[in-house]
Amino acid sequence: LDSPTVFCSGRQGTASYSPDVPGTDLTPLFETIVNYVAPPEGNEELPLSVLVSSVEYSSFVGRIAVGRVETGSIRVNQEVVVCDYHDPEVKGKGKITALYQYDGLAKTPVQEAKMGDIVAFSGIEDITIGNTVCDPARVEAIPFVKISEPTMEMTFSVNDSPFAGREGKFVTSRQLRDRLFRETLKDVSLKVSEMEGATDSFNVAGRGEMSLSILIETMRREGYELQVSPPRVLYQEVDGG
Repeated sequence: LDSPTVFCSGRQGTASYSPDVPGTDLTPLFETIVNYVAPPEGNEELPLSVLVSSVEYSSFVGRIAVGRVETGSIRVNQEVVVCDYHDPEVKGKGKITALYQYDGLAKTPVQEAKMGDIVAFSGIEDITIGNTVCDPARVEAIPFVKISEPTMEMTFSVNDSPFAGREGKFVTSRQLRDRLFRETLKDVSLKVSEMEGATDSFNVAGRGEMSLSILIETMRREGYELQVSPPRVLYQEVDGG
């Protein structure tokens, strides 16, 4: 591989250029990053533009958008416009009510962030991955790879077996419904719909077995008790074929 190699120990907090020479600190790692990783590109003089690359959800503030400031700067209480490269009909207005930067795994509130900073912000209710948040003076969507449609579907339903209620604390259809629809607020590739004629079953479509299995395991660890059907492949007709 034509790339630099640094030997690190997360436990000891050290890095070195050779596996035979113990490091004393993380200076070799930081120097390698500075020397080989290009700085963020952008124009700090232009109005704000942020491409939303991830979405989190909070029961207190709703959706929290995450992205890198591509141009300009972003600040609390700033009026913004939301647009989308793949959907010209997306034209919404909003205000940045809270702004955060990352400090390790934690989010630290800030009043302003500049070009190149990775930020999280709230205040825009229907924000989703791929949207561009920009200044009203320069509404220009940033190109983004379109999120693919779901390819597989499963039926999630309440556990009605003789062993129901023995492993989980969330066992009702209402609890299952609330949890599934809450997942769609942060996973934009997930589609959840209620089944006709069945109040305790839901169709859940995702981008593959892995995404659905991760959701099932996450819910199981959270204390949800449910049963699922075998996965079904979703077919789509393109150009008549």
